[in-house]
Amino acid sequence: MGKIEELARYTYEMFKPPRLLGVAEWADENRVLVSESSAEPGRWRTDRAPYQRAIMDAFTQVGIWQIVIMASAQVGKTELELNMMGRAIDVDPGPILFIQPTDNFAEDFSKRRVAPMIKASPALARKVFEAKSRDSGNTIGMKTFPGGSVRFTGANSPTELAGRPVRYVFMDEIDRFPASAGTEGDPLKLAERRTDTFKHNRKIVKTSTPTIKGVSKIERSYMTGTQEEWHTQCPHCQAFSYIRFDDIRFDKEEYKDENGEKNYHVRNVRWRCPICQREINEYDTKRCAAKWVAKNPQAIEAGIRSFRLNAFMSPWSDWKDICRSFLEAKDDPELLKVFVNTMLGETWEVRDRSGVPETLHARREIYDTDVPNGVLVLTMGIDTQDNRLEYEVVGWNREEESWGISRGVIPGRADTQGAWAEVDELMDREWRLPNGMALRIGAAFVDSGGHFTQEVYRECAKRYAVGRKIFAIKGEAGESKEYVRMMKKDSAKDNTPKFIIGVDAGKTAIMNATTIEEVGPRYMHFPNDYQRGYDLEFFKGLCSEKMVLHRKAGQTVTAWEKTYERNEPLDCRNYARAAFRFFRWPFEKIERTLNGENEDDRLMTKAQAQKKKHNPVVSRGITI
Repeated sequence: MGKIEELARYTYEMFKPPRLLGVAEWADENRVLVSESSAEPGRWRTDRAPYQRAIMDAFTQVGIWQIVIMASAQVGKTELELNMMGRAIDVDPGPILFIQPTDNFAEDFSKRRVAPMIKASPALARKVFEAKSRDSGNTIGMKTFPGGSVRFTGANSPTELAGRPVRYVFMDEIDRFPASAGTEGDPLKLAERRTDTFKHNRKIVKTSTPTIKGVSKIERSYMTGTQEEWHTQCPHCQAFSYIRFDDIRFDKEEYKDENGEKNYHVRNVRWRCPICQREINEYDTKRCAAKWVAKNPQAIEAGIRSFRLNAFMSPWSDWKDICRSFLEAKDDPELLKVFVNTMLGETWEVRDRSGVPETLHARREIYDTDVPNGVLVLTMGIDTQDNRLEYEVVGWNREEESWGISRGVIPGRADTQGAWAEVDELMDREWRLPNGMALRIGAAFVDSGGHFTQEVYRECAKRYAVGRKIFAIKGEAGESKEYVRMMKKDSAKDNTPKFIIGVDAGKTAIMNATTIEEVGPRYMHFPNDYQRGYDLEFFKGLCSEKMVLHRKAGQTVTAWEKTYERNEPLDCRNYARAAFRFFRWPFEKIERTLNGENEDDRLMTKAQAQKKKHNPVVSRGITI
């Protein structure tokens, strides 16, 4: 096609009267799902998930300028945004801004989701300028079309958020947005201000899975709108109700998998109607009549419709998988929070989950040996202070039941050889088991924050080079941080593994564990022996922080605050737990050795220890 013909086609497309289709109708006629991003490639069918129709058509509803979707994963909320954007490009064009949490997310989204959608949908392929080597009209960051363009950016990009006016703004996963776009302020407010020129016909769409109650941006936006919930009709009493996890019933069977890990078979999942208490199985429930019910209908006058969904409403979810996810997460606050956010589409409520120091002190136990029965792995956490090192050695089993073994203070700074000599003694010590065998510390994490970062790096590198499993770590505060990850290697210095610890996640888990009263998974045992260091001061330090909400730069944020001055016991336990959680421990082999079925080089008598060396343990990406 020549340049004149191409120009004529674009001119015609620009002035051709559009068919006034709603988003759902447009998607049914024009959208084609591709295998790269959909488990069900082919023509879009709104009836596949009927709850989607009202959400999409709210985009063209007269008087509505903002649509909010607070939902779990697996309900198709991003696909709804793509349909709205596609309809805008094809039928009612204008300048569009599509915001992801970061620039990297935005680039990936444009390449993996938007480009395939345009290519597969003829109505869009005809409108969006073809990508050419000398044509900047179609790039990863921007697509142009007759009457407008769409730019993809991250919420961390202040220049894009404060740029030229736009008519349409799509904001995906807003609970992952930073509190501020550089120094410019709240990215949501920056983006909304860009629509001021188009107040008579603007559209703003916000979607996200929620995070923490009181902090969640999507929950706050949801509450300003109509607060519509997808209610299912009970076939027995005819009442409409929102399906909540509290009303789900299922049968379960616990078993051990080939690695000895606890797992579950889930069967016979059903919904119990909260009105008549009758039960309906998953297949029939998903085929019941359903409708949107607004809890705040007067918000329609303000032009804001908000919708809430969880995974039980989705035709793509399997209720057995949801219930299995709950069983796997129920004893782990990190996993349980993810389940509540991503499966139930609900916020996680921050409350004081710490145990009472006096209660933990009173329930201490008598250990007959260094290490009680049940312990399979020993780890150590070391906190560095200006004039001392503090440590705790902790025993663990495969279900994260823990035993405090020894806690103490090593006088001296982290740049003195005397202090590190005592660390070496702890690492080389054999901790006796009741059957006469012995455990050594499998891994130790040492805090490298403070004034001795390079010294800690250097001392850990020296010991790693001769086979001691001791690693430098840095703590990283903040919500939704990965609990343990490796630092990027600095080839200019050394290749010794170093780690980043998401300390907030660890503190949450530890505080929750202090409240567990039944012996079993994540229960915490402590020795009734002051020589081991477990006095009342230790327990006050273990429970020395709590998570609170407070305002910072106009934003509600979470932070851990001290309730007791000395928090080193909490930090040491956090580092010891992180060392346990990162590595893949050969629990089956260890148990066979303890039962006398085979030898393990990390579990041996003193005589054996003098004759043998430790075999390596394979971890995530490194050998230690």
